[in-house]
Amino acid sequence: MDRLWRSLKWLWGTSWPLYAATVLGTNVFGALAIMLFIRYFIPLPEVESLSLSGNGTGTGIIGVAYFVFAVVIGMAVTFLLFRPVLEWQRAPDDHDPNMVRNLVMRLPVLQTAIVIGVWLIGIAMAGVVASRVSGRLTVVVLVSTVMACMVVAILTYVQAARLVRPIAASALARRFEDSTLEPPIATRLLLTWFTTTGVPLAGILILVWARRHGYFSDSPDAGDIVPAVAALSVTAFITGIMGTTFAIMAVVDPIKELQEAINRVRRGESDTQVDIYDGSEMGVLQAGFNEMMRGLNERQRVRDIFGRYVGIEVAQKALEEKPVLGGEDRKVAVVFVDIIGSTAFAVDHTPEEVVAALNEFFNIVVDVVHRNKGVINKFEGDAALAVFGAPIAIHDATSHALQAARELRQELRGLELQAGIGVASGHVVAGHIGGSDRFEYTVIGDAVNAAARLTDLAKDTPGQVLTNAATLRAANEAEQQRWTLMKSIELRGRNRMTQLARPVRSTLADRY
Repeated sequence: MDRLWRSLKWLWGTSWPLYAATVLGTNVFGALAIMLFIRYFIPLPEVESLSLSGNGTGTGIIGVAYFVFAVVIGMAVTFLLFRPVLEWQRAPDDHDPNMVRNLVMRLPVLQTAIVIGVWLIGIAMAGVVASRVSGRLTVVVLVSTVMACMVVAILTYVQAARLVRPIAASALARRFEDSTLEPPIATRLLLTWFTTTGVPLAGILILVWARRHGYFSDSPDAGDIVPAVAALSVTAFITGIMGTTFAIMAVVDPIKELQEAINRVRRGESDTQVDIYDGSEMGVLQAGFNEMMRGLNERQRVRDIFGRYVGIEVAQKALEEKPVLGGEDRKVAVVFVDIIGSTAFAVDHTPEEVVAALNEFFNIVVDVVHRNKGVINKFEGDAALAVFGAPIAIHDATSHALQAARELRQELRGLELQAGIGVASGHVVAGHIGGSDRFEYTVIGDAVNAAARLTDLAKDTPGQVLTNAATLRAANEAEQQRWTLMKSIELRGRNRMTQLARPVRSTLADRY
């Protein structure tokens, strides 16, 4: 008894009581409505024999019998059929998720089938009772109740489909596979219109046809079908609004949810997902949105990780277009940074201390280069190569590179590790170098070699930053004023003289 009480208490806290009340209410109201329609609006004298004042075969008996079947048998069959879902809700890990998922998505269809079955029993009982009075009454009762069954069945379906959404969302939270678990949207919309509006209108046409062919000729009110036509018109209006409203909500609600989800994505909420509770094309759309967001998040994760190794710009270009081996001629500026005395530093410190110092050093280098629109092309042990103007072209790349070198001189002061910094500009070949299975984006050319040679000289130069006159002439006038020309020397591996330049002191640079 205690277990039963706990089960009932749990059940009351779910959406099932509302579900049961809605389905039961719709069917009871439909049954009462059709009985009242037959009793008071059909102009046949035989209808009087269905009242409780007759020979025991009246409307009250039909109503009581149908109510018993609708409530007792209908609820019992529904409970037995949906019991696996109830048990799954209480203990999700103890049940096969595929079985539950398929059952949950078919709940509206199964519920509608149960309703039709209960109605068919009631219709058969009503037909038997009416057949004891006259064949004409039997036809009226059967046609009227069948049409009422169609209207109630579709209303049951659209209501059940809406009420079962929270349960369906839980069942489909992990996986959505089948788009045929529910009728297609177009089929549902057409059936809803046909049964909620078309069936009552068809009833009006049947009444007009019956009157024209003298079906009610022996009735005191023969041919007086105006009340019945009015009742069916009101029914078509009410059920049409109800069916259309539920049909609209079945389509509009998920669209609004998707619209809100898209707005959240626009605001930067990349973990946005929507509930999947529809087994038709709408469910495919919901699942597609979630899959798209997972793909975008995975793509962003790959881009972030990839970008940490090769640079955000290179990673973005590689993801947007298929990389191919080869290069292109580009005008770029190069900043080469090489740590001074790294070998001795490694000997005097533990590997952990060396790594920590290198990370601190290169963290500043990366920040300064990115701030000036450059790209860290590669790290080579204790050195770093930064490129300005490739793979993404930027305006006045040389000025950005020179400014980055000056800022590095300032921000690296005070660190245990110091470095020589060389800046050069010129034409290089920029592209993917390597083999078909393993390659990297790099730049090759005289500017890179010149920057490396200048870096070696910078290690023994005050300020430890050098460029050449050709590079300085390619910069804008404001940047040129922050550098001073020095002597000319022959760089290693070159047969011509190169005039050097270094940044002026900060106090002098501030005058410009």
